[in-house]
Formats: sequence, C-alpha cells, structure tokens
Amino acid sequence: MNKVGVIVAVLSLLSLSATPCEGVGPHDQTAQSNGVAVLLRRLEQVVQTGDAAAYLTLLADSANRSRARDFGGTEFMPGATRAVIQERDRQPLPGTLPDNGYSLLVDAFVEYGQRARIATWTIDVKRVGDAGSDREWAIADQQQVSSVESLYRLSVNTAKQFTARDLKISVEDLELTLTDGSVFVVDVDQGVTGAVLLGHGLMRFHPTPAIEQGQVKIFCGSEILETKFDVLYTRIHPSDFESLVGTPNLQPKAVDPRELKRAQNVFRAESPKSFVLDLGDLSRDAWSLLPGPGDFLAEVRTRRFDTLTYARSGSEAEDISLFDRKRHRNISIYASKQRAALRGRFYNEDELVDYDILDYQIEVAFSPDRQWIDGRARLHLKVRSYMLGTLTLKLADPLVVQSISSTEYGRLFAIRVKNQNSLVVNLPVPVPRDKELTLTVVYAGRLEPQTADRETLALEQRGMQEDVSMLVAAEPSTLYSNRSFWYPQAPVSDYATASLRITIPSNLECVASGELEPGFPIVLPGKDPSQNRKMYAFTATRPLRYLAVIVSRFTRAETLTVAFPEGTLNLAVEANPRQTNRGRDLAGRAASIATFYESLLGDAPYPSFTIALIENDLPGGHSPGYFAALNQPLPTSTLNWRNDPVSFSAFPEFFLAHELAHQWWGQAVGWRNYHEQWISEGFAQYFAALYAQHQRGEETFGDVMRQARRTAMDVTDQGPIYLGYRLGHIRGQSRVFRALVYNKSAAVLHMLRRLVGDEPFFKGVRHFYSKSRFKKAGTEDFRAAMEAETGKPLGRFFERWIYGSTLPKLKFSYRVEGSDVVLHVEQLGDLFDVPLTLSLQYADKKPVDVTMAVSERETDMRVPLAGTLRGIDISKDDGTLADIVR
Repeated sequence: MNKVGVIVAVLSLLSLSATPCEGVGPHDQTAQSNGVAVLLRRLEQVVQTGDAAAYLTLLADSANRSRARDFGGTEFMPGATRAVIQERDRQPLPGTLPDNGYSLLVDAFVEYGQRARIATWTIDVKRVGDAGSDREWAIADQQQVSSVESLYRLSVNTAKQFTARDLKISVEDLELTLTDGSVFVVDVDQGVTGAVLLGHGLMRFHPTPAIEQGQVKIFCGSEILETKFDVLYTRIHPSDFESLVGTPNLQPKAVDPRELKRAQNVFRAESPKSFVLDLGDLSRDAWSLLPGPGDFLAEVRTRRFDTLTYARSGSEAEDISLFDRKRHRNISIYASKQRAALRGRFYNEDELVDYDILDYQIEVAFSPDRQWIDGRARLHLKVRSYMLGTLTLKLADPLVVQSISSTEYGRLFAIRVKNQNSLVVNLPVPVPRDKELTLTVVYAGRLEPQTADRETLALEQRGMQEDVSMLVAAEPSTLYSNRSFWYPQAPVSDYATASLRITIPSNLECVASGELEPGFPIVLPGKDPSQNRKMYAFTATRPLRYLAVIVSRFTRAETLTVAFPEGTLNLAVEANPRQTNRGRDLAGRAASIATFYESLLGDAPYPSFTIALIENDLPGGHSPGYFAALNQPLPTSTLNWRNDPVSFSAFPEFFLAHELAHQWWGQAVGWRNYHEQWISEGFAQYFAALYAQHQRGEETFGDVMRQARRTAMDVTDQGPIYLGYRLGHIRGQSRVFRALVYNKSAAVLHMLRRLVGDEPFFKGVRHFYSKSRFKKAGTEDFRAAMEAETGKPLGRFFERWIYGSTLPKLKFSYRVEGSDVVLHVEQLGDLFDVPLTLSLQYADKKPVDVTMAVSERETDMRVPLAGTLRGIDISKDDGTLADIVR
C-alpha cells in the first residue's frame, strides 16, 4: 500500500513543452517567434498595469471587442506588482495562411504584493503588419482556460512577536500546550494562516479509536503519546485562528532579533513541506495555498521522537493522521468523529473518486540500462462527480510531463503534486456527471523499478542471514507495477481494459498485463543492428485493477492450454535462461492449480496467464492480472528464510499456488480500501492451503494451518487484520504483516468453514466471488454472501476475527458419563464464535476427531464413546486461534 497519512501537498507547476507548428523547426520560426514574443511582452505590460482599455490597442481589426472587454474585465485587475506570461503551446490558427496566425496556449502569473494568481489562456494572434514593425502581430481572440487563485508568498511577520503562557491549541484528539514561550505569526490579507511557537511545550495525542490507541502504544509504549516539544509550526485557514489560538491569549512584546531569526529558520525549514507551489519559470519565490477551513497541520519538533506531523484534512476519507517524519511511518490514521458520523464505519474508496477510467492505451519505450521511460498514455474516462472542474492523476514524480491534452478541450493546464506522485489537471469548463473524456499524457524520465513486495520474504532478524553474497549473480529484471506509478492513472486502483505497446532493446523480452497479440513481438530496425528495438503488443479485454510489465532475458519454457468445463486458459512460462528446465516443471503444476481453483469458483477470470520465472536471492512473487513474476532463488544463495511466517518447507509449491490465486483474489476481486487487503492476501493464502490439502493430503494441510496458527498468535497483539498494510509498518516489520494479513486471515477462513460446514462455506465463497468479480469488495460484502448461503448471523464472527485483535480464552474439561463423554468449554473473556477440534484418544482404537462449535459462555457437547477413553487432545493442526487452558 502506498497511502500516506499526512497531507504533504507540495505542488510544482507542470512545465508543458512548447510544440512548434507543423513543418517549422525552432530555428526556422525565429522571426515569427520574435514578433509574437514582442506582442506577449506588451500583453505582460498591460496585465501589470491592469488597464483593460489598453488591452484593446493590442487587438486586430477583426477582433470582437465586446468579448475582449469581458476578458479584460475578468483577467486584468489593478494593483499588480509583477506579471509574467509564458508561451506553452502553439498551433496554426485555422483560416489563416501558413505562418500568419497561431493559437497560443499561455500561462499568466500575476503578483499583487504578497498575493498572486495563475491563469491559463488561449490567445489567437494574427500577422497584421510587416516583419519587425511595431504592430506586426495582433490579438484576434482570447479565452481563459483555467486559473488558480489566492496564492500567497508567506513569511514570518517581522514586526510582531507575542509572549504566551499556558497557550493551548486543541483539535480532535490532540492538545498542544505552550507552557512558556514566544509566538510569531504568518499572516495574509485574510488573517493569520500560520504560526511558529518557540519555548517549552507539551504534546498530547490520544486517539479515540481503540485500534489506534494500540498503534500508538506500539510506537511509544503507551496508548497516549505525551512528549515535550520546543518548536511548533502550524498551518490553518485564517478563519480558524481565533478559535484555535485566539488573539487574547497572546501578549504583544518587542521583537527579539535572535528569536525572530530562530522563528524564520523554523519557517524556512518547515513551510516547504506543505501547501507550497514551485512555479518554475513563472516565479522563483515560494508561493503557498491556504489550508481549507477546518483543516489543520502541525509540525511538532519533539525531544524524544524528532518531528511528528499531525494533520486534519477534510479531503481525506480518514481525515486525522499522525506521521513520524524521520522514519516515514504512519503512526495513526482514522476518521474524525464528524466524518465517521456522516460516512459510517466503512467506506469504499471508489465512492470518493471523481471519475472512473474505462480504458487505457499505453505506448511506452523502456531502456532498462538507464532506467528510462518514454511514454504516451491515452485515458478514456467517465465523470462520476456531480460536476468536475479538476481531476487528479497519479504519475511518479521523476517522470516529466511534456503535454496533457483532451480530445474534447485541447491542451490542458496542470500542476504537479510533488512528493505525492500526482498531477492535478484543470479543465476549462465544469464537466457534468456521466460525460466521457479522453486525455492524452506524454511523459518521460528516469524511474527506478519497483522493489520487492511484502510477498517477497525479508531478512529482518539476526541469525537469518549468514552471507548476503551470491556466488552467481541473478539475471537482472526490471518490474514496473502498481507501486511504480509508471503510467498516468486514477488516484486509487480502478478497473479498466487496456492495450499496451511496449518497446524494449532487442536483446531483452517482456511480459505484461494482457494477452500478447498475434505477430508480436516485431523488430524495429535501428541505424545499426546494435540499436534495434523490439515491440510487444498486449491487449487486456478483461478489466484490470492496474497495469504491470516486467523486462528481462526470457526464454519460452512451456505453453499449455488448460481445458475447463466451460472455457480454456492459455498458460505460458517465460523463464530466465538458467531457469528454463524449472519453468517446464512449473507449467504442469500451474495447470493443476488453475484447474483446482476453477473447480471451486466456476471460472478463470482472465483468458491467459503467464509465469515470468525470474532469479532472485529470496523467494516470493508479484501477481498483476494476466501474469505473475515468480522469484526463483539460485542454489548458490546462502540466505536462510525458513523462519518467515510464509515459508512452508513441506509445501514447495506455496508461492506458485499463492500468486496464481491472486488472479481470482486481488485481481478479479479487489478490495474497497487498504483495510480490506485481507480479501486479497487472506483468500490467496487459504486457496494455496486448500491446494496443499487437495494435492498433498491432510498432513501437509495440517502443517500449513499449524504454522499459520502459530505465527498469527505470536503477533496478534500488533493489531487486527483490518489494519491492512499498517500491520508491522511502524517498526518496519513486514513479517508481522504476513503473519496477520496472510496467515491469520487464512486461519479465520478455515475456522468459518468448520463452523458452517463445507457445502455452505464453498457456496458462500462462490456467491461472493461471482457477485464481486471485477469489482472492489469488503468484509461486509463477504459476510452478506456467507449469511445468505448459511442462513446464520455472522456479525460477531467478523467483528471479533477481522475487526478485533484479541483471541478467545477457552477453558476445556471433560467428564465421562456412562457410555458418553461430555465435553465442556468455558469462554473466560469476550465471547467468540470458534470451532475447536478435539481428538478422542482410545486405548484400543484409532483416535477420533470431533469438532465443537463454541459460541456461548459455556458450551457442552455429548459424544458417544467408541471404546476405552485414554484422554482427549486439542488439535493445533486446524488453525484454531485460541488460548486454551485445562
């Protein structure tokens, strides 16, 4: 999961490259460029003077003066202290002779003292005089495309300093108390938008949700975080200043130059982290946006934890967060009381988006040796919000956008959300719900490949790693997938069809999302054979949550067609050259696994599946739609990963079975938000265990479930399954994540199966899958499907096992009454619904297992004896998560 719990909205203006008009190179058009540049400099002067009447002198005789007056009245305002106009794009003007008319796209930046605005205009210009004359070019028409208003050049007010004692700033679940110190303010024409507090202070953070209290305890050892601070920088909307700080609580004093300098240093260090625009060639100064009303940001320099950032952001689904800046860890993220009351306990991230992407057309060239990408992405989308004025796209920060255009509106203006891998695109007019748009984004840059998933084992404990060196180097491979943001995409994963055209060096191969089209790859000749390129074409006719590609040296190891009762699956294995024989072995196993999964769920979600078998020092994998990258450790590796929660020595096919299961769970069925990640990992883990049971028998299945039980119980105090990626995140322990989101989730599914019975369980799973196919689903959707098939209320089961982190405490005893044994279980703590497998040990017969469904404070079960009872054992092979005493 890539979500960050703190708002770090650092924006930089997107520099759109100017496109010369067709057939005219940049040197050939120097003369006409100079003439147009002279006109734009005159326009700059008019904007700076704010003289709308002077604008009329720049018009061509054929221009509509009424339209020009309206434009001037809106865009030219008195009081400007500086104006900059930069040309971004130039296209031939329809109806004019070549080189005699252009439609210009320009950015206009206008300062009004410490306030500024940016506007994007289209300016149509015509040649009306001789080259080099005073009036060679004139304006024929004009229109505003978009604007960003109320930018501020912030600074600490050097004329004001305040003394404060016992000053308390309180927002939800946070108190910041300055016991004794000084306050400097950052003000604008609307009021105070920031403050620097210096002195002796105390920070007290006490989240309301019990789950978040547990995460805070993991971070600092207590459910309430209390720590001293000596510096605080805060940003607020000016309308909130009096209620949060209050002028009466501040006593004016003479400005102390040393304290002022310290406050300015704090401001320079902290202010660029939030709400700041880097305007590139429009201004070298730092310009800032105002936080929204009700939003609050505090950068707190503590003595114990370095800088902690508290944020309250009304634009986030979970609008309160606490972030550890030094370690880049989310400590706490949750919905405010107001947000929770309005929205309810659960949310679907799709319900919060402004648009839905329907289809991608990606053309991309990779140069893995330089980690370079040249891309062109065409996005077909549908508006979901009532009216859409801006839309946000995710794209990795290092990738420079060269142009953004729309089939409907032409070239578009955008700002980049720096350090957030985001672009904000302004639309020229509000777009109503259900209207479809097509955007084309051209981009390029150096982008590092995606690092290993948490599905790849990690060496985190002493003793696990003897020598990280490998006698034989692994074959290099380059993966770009969901965490790379290598193509422009929606802010959250979004099901869409796609076509990809991928160009790579001719000595490499690739596997990507979709089916390889017939006749591909093809060789694209270069100037000499060493510069030849190879083009692949992939088409995904079934919707995907995200797109991915892996580039390496591959050899086709095997191709199979797997026949199902209804339909087929085209299965292929592409392997690094040294792994070709291993790849052939995997093909048959993958076919067996896919056939088993299809028998449980009734279909295969994608018509083809390719295994990209790559060399790595650790096992693991990554499974986008249509393919999986599967790590194959080299035999010369000296790394030891046997202690990892998902290392199953008795089940060597585990990673293949798990990654293949992701085609159904995680891809065909996605999760509503990061809390629901267990829908992907838990189901994939349990289906892999089911295959172990199917292929290798009960003993192997028991080994898997016993390990799942043990590893989950060891770390259950780290939080509930529902925390998703945040489990283990604070301390950087991915083992915790795998033990809970993978293993505990699988054990929970097995416990549910044993409680309701095999037939209702698998009917419920199939019901859930078929209803959620190519959609995002959550715990409540699964619960509803299971209740529909079992006829039983399961609210408490999911409340305890998915949303809670405690385990049942069971006291077991038994007594013999005549020819029966009476089994007795007492729940000592919270009531759970839990199955308990008891093995009746006979002196003269084989053991007999019985399953006892425990759901009340005390539960009795009478079982007829089949012989002389020697004792009763409690099974640990069934995955039951419980502390049991006798």
